Amino acid sequence: MKENFGQLSRLVEDGAAPQGNRSHAVSEEIKHGLMTGVFRPGDKLTIRDLAANLGVSPTPVREALVQLAAEGALAQVAGRSFVVPELTAESYQDLRRLRVLIEGEGAGRAAENATKALIDRLAHVHEELIAAKAAENYKAAMVWNQRFHLELCAAANSPRLLRIVEGLWLQMGPILNILYERHDVPATPVRHCHLTVIDALVARDAERARAAIQEDISGSAPAILNNLDYQHTEQSRGRK
Repeated sequence: MKENFGQLSRLVEDGAAPQGNRSHAVSEEIKHGLMTGVFRPGDKLTIRDLAANLGVSPTPVREALVQLAAEGALAQVAGRSFVVPELTAESYQDLRRLRVLIEGEGAGRAAENATKALIDRLAHVHEELIAAKAAENYKAAMVWNQRFHLELCAAANSPRLLRIVEGLWLQMGPILNILYERHDVPATPVRHCHLTVIDALVARDAERARAAIQEDISGSAPAILNNLDYQHTEQSRGRK
């Protein structure tokens, strides 16, 4: 897992910002790492290692990890260690159903008041996603995909909705990491759902935007479930 730390941004040194700002920056960086698959299910996160790699003292790291554990994104184990939870098929399907409902609502609201700036930004993000997948740069593809979904929901202008979506992504990001790592990535459809979302935003068609993002979320379900089944099989073999 330590090799993944290189993908985290080194934050300001302790003396350069007030404690509250440092704690927030550390929390946001770890959250981003979870949502974009920097960390894998089963990875152990220690206060000491994270503090060293982020360039801060242990205090803001400890505060961030304890908060993430309280939110269900991490599990606290003995001592100062925290673990990225393993997802069962049942847990994944529950998360997917919630994402379908809530991100669908976010897309519908975003379509009702979409601006040209939002549409242009999402079009650029999608282009970067497709380019990353074409180059088989799956780490970058995960980042761009997460950005598309989060920016779309942010455009719903509902901080509550966005917080819920971010919480779901904190739990989904690590499993998507392994999906991309094995290159078990769903084939891009003839017309990507993201493009349909963008068309719906242009037309301010809330129902079409809702349906398109829901189809996008559901489309990866077979590959993710196959991946979870593969992990379970490998773990069962390892115990024999």
